[in-house]
Amino acid sequence: MDEEQVVYTNNSIVESLGYTREQVKTFGKNVLQEILHPEDLANAEDRMQRLSSLKDDEEYILVQRYKKSTGEYGWFKNTRSVFKRNALGEVQQVIGIMHEVTEEVDNLKKLHDTQDRFKAIFNSTSDFNFFVDKDFNIITLNQAAILYTEKYAGMKLFPGINLKMAMHDSMHADADIALQQSLQGEIVDITKEYLSATGENIWFRAKFFPVYDEQFKTITGVNVNMRDVTKSVQAKVELEHQNIQLKEIARINSHEIRRPLANILGLIEMLGHYQDDLSSDLKDLIQLLHQSSSELDAVVKKIVVTASKK
Repeated sequence: MDEEQVVYTNNSIVESLGYTREQVKTFGKNVLQEILHPEDLANAEDRMQRLSSLKDDEEYILVQRYKKSTGEYGWFKNTRSVFKRNALGEVQQVIGIMHEVTEEVDNLKKLHDTQDRFKAIFNSTSDFNFFVDKDFNIITLNQAAILYTEKYAGMKLFPGINLKMAMHDSMHADADIALQQSLQGEIVDITKEYLSATGENIWFRAKFFPVYDEQFKTITGVNVNMRDVTKSVQAKVELEHQNIQLKEIARINSHEIRRPLANILGLIEMLGHYQDDLSSDLKDLIQLLHQSSSELDAVVKKIVVTASKK
């Protein structure tokens, strides 16, 4: 510790870092500057103070990047403990056991990256997402769920709270059935109107997805995905109402308008039998009347066909 240099290394350093024991010794006091990553080197002084204060039965574990003889850096776990003290009881030498954990660190980083992406997607959606256990206790939930339940249920949810506390009593029976079905491996999809805590009638679409443990293939909980579909349901109802109106328009055009129009066309046809007794001006007027009636008949037919398609 006083000289800040390596006293002894075993032959495994050749396998791990690629340096010979002689090379390590030649580094002397510059050993950390030579092989420790610059970012990890920045806290070297703090680590030395920590080593100086170690108790005899205490271990100090560090995960750092060390430069290999190839110039590449690898992650190593270094477990250090007191090896020798001087006459004053101060730490004079420490012994460290190192092994490479580069693969584990990379895998952990990938896992964290995946979790970060999942959280970003989980929280960016406008749907309300709850991951609950077998008793409806919330394990995690997204920001949209927190804001919505705070507004319409009058309470702020967080992990550990039972989700049913934020539900109106009218939802409980359906939620219990859906949860049990999902715990049996089914995906449940419910769209239904419920009364909210604010007294409003709200249409919800809720999907219950079983969540499996990848290792043991057992169901560990249920992901509840919910959204307020009141506007879309109302729009669908309005569309259906409009379709009914269009069908009524088609019926009126088909029967109540075309019937007298057909009579007019028939009367014009009958007037054609008296052309010899009519003046030329009157004949022209009858021809114009026949033409306009035929055009109106074509328009009525088009309206009926278009309304029927809608």
